[in-house]
Amino acid sequence: MLIEREIAARRERAQGAVTRILAQPDGDVYGDYQIQSSSNKTYRVAMRGPGLFDNYCSCPDFAVDTLGTCKHIEALLLRLGRRHGKAFERGTFSRTRATLSLHYGEILGVRLRLPPSPSPAVQALAREYFDERGLLKSKRLRNFEKLMDELRRADDQAVVYSDVLDYVDRENEIAEGLELGRKLLGKLRRGHDPLANVLKTSLLPYQVHGAIFASC
Repeated sequence: MLIEREIAARRERAQGAVTRILAQPDGDVYGDYQIQSSSNKTYRVAMRGPGLFDNYCSCPDFAVDTLGTCKHIEALLLRLGRRHGKAFERGTFSRTRATLSLHYGEILGVRLRLPPSPSPAVQALAREYFDERGLLKSKRLRNFEKLMDELRRADDQAVVYSDVLDYVDRENEIAEGLELGRKLLGKLRRGHDPLANVLKTSLLPYQVHGAIFASC
């Protein structure tokens, strides 16, 4: 109910949310747009379909709300629906390049979407790094830089959306902190104080645990 209300609120705010379309795909209603918002900011909007989670916007609201839409996407949907009518709803996005985007919803994940006839090299990458749904395998998150290098070699025209890079950096930073925390706690259990010579005073055991947790 709360999610539906939040989506409805963004649809209500869609009127006037986009003041200008600065760039749009050639010869197709679906594709990448550049828009100017009512606050005079410029955002990239990828239109892939009329439903939730089909599309992407580079605005901060889209990145944090996990709803799969925002007022800029809803504003473009309104414009395109009025301009193209039922043809817009029946239309489908024709993907010509491999794309890495962030899948929003109950869980976040990196998703690979392929064009109809991907190269054998790209297909091999998909099998190695992604599951049957096209989502990046969790154990491969730490190898993302290697994936990016291999993807560039396999398809130098592949599209990688910026929220993917932000998400991977954040998740890997969290994982590195947790790994460091486990190592420090292991030292503590073996009788080695990881805070020795760091503080002028001695901490109680629960305070040491708290300091490790906060720093990691």
